[in-house]
Amino acid sequence: MLYFLVLLVFQRGEKMKHAYCIVAFNNWTLLEKLIMLLDDERNDIYIHIDKNIKVYHIDHFKGFARYSRVFFLNRLSGSWGTPGLADIQLEFYKMATKTERYLYYHLLSGVCLPLKTQDEIHSFFDLHQGKEFVHFVSRPPVEEYIYKRYSLYHFFLKYVRGKGFFRKALLGVIGEKLSIMLQELFKIDRQSDIRDILSYGSNWSSVTHELAVYAVTQTDEIVKRTRHTFAPDECVLQTLVYHSDFKNNLYCKDYNDNYKANQRYIDWNRGNPYIWTANDYDEIMNSGFLFARKFDMDTDSEIINRIYNEIIQKQQRD
Repeated sequence: MLYFLVLLVFQRGEKMKHAYCIVAFNNWTLLEKLIMLLDDERNDIYIHIDKNIKVYHIDHFKGFARYSRVFFLNRLSGSWGTPGLADIQLEFYKMATKTERYLYYHLLSGVCLPLKTQDEIHSFFDLHQGKEFVHFVSRPPVEEYIYKRYSLYHFFLKYVRGKGFFRKALLGVIGEKLSIMLQELFKIDRQSDIRDILSYGSNWSSVTHELAVYAVTQTDEIVKRTRHTFAPDECVLQTLVYHSDFKNNLYCKDYNDNYKANQRYIDWNRGNPYIWTANDYDEIMNSGFLFARKFDMDTDSEIINRIYNEIIQKQQRD
């Protein structure tokens, strides 16, 4: 009896932590609240502040975590659609797996919020330990217009996402269109060998240590394949999973654009994505999801404050 009691105490003491990566571009007050909601001795928090954003004294954000360790990733340019977002995800896996062996690695945007307490979130992942929470829009092969994001070279994408009329209009939009036309004329297809397994979905995910390490080992191949592609962050993890044994560990195997697969409540029907407001409070809090996206302090701060207060008060009661 004493042996089992000692073993139980040992196991509890050795319980693995979770790593959260927050990819932030703006909404700094929201980021502060997100850090406080994730702050728990069972979590470490990794923060990426986009390289193109002028933010001074980023160590300021450490002050919002009392129990979690806070790390800052090397600042990269992560404009939507560019390979930078995939690079940030890999940088997170690389840094976090070297820091500690975590039970789960969660990728969140800076405009996400948890909808559950940390006790509830940890209990959920303990219950489903070993499952991979990765979202798929559909089974491969992907539709042709999606495939062209990765099969063609998008040399001018950085100008489309840049600043200045000349750069965006001439170098960006016109240059991109002409480049695509020429590549289609000469039948360029840089991903033909993985055409049948290339997959895509949401990059926001929660994965095990094993999958995070596997992604790191594939970094060179990923970088080679995603250079000058469009929105590769939406295909990297999905393709790795679908072409490996990790496919057997998916939490949701429907491959039908079900966001239960990654436990992020995101509404693409009313926006790109829709920004939640106070009118949606009951809907999202009763959704059963662990996290939700997208929030914006300028659009509606009330729902952010209500969720924050609800979770904080519940955690204090527990």
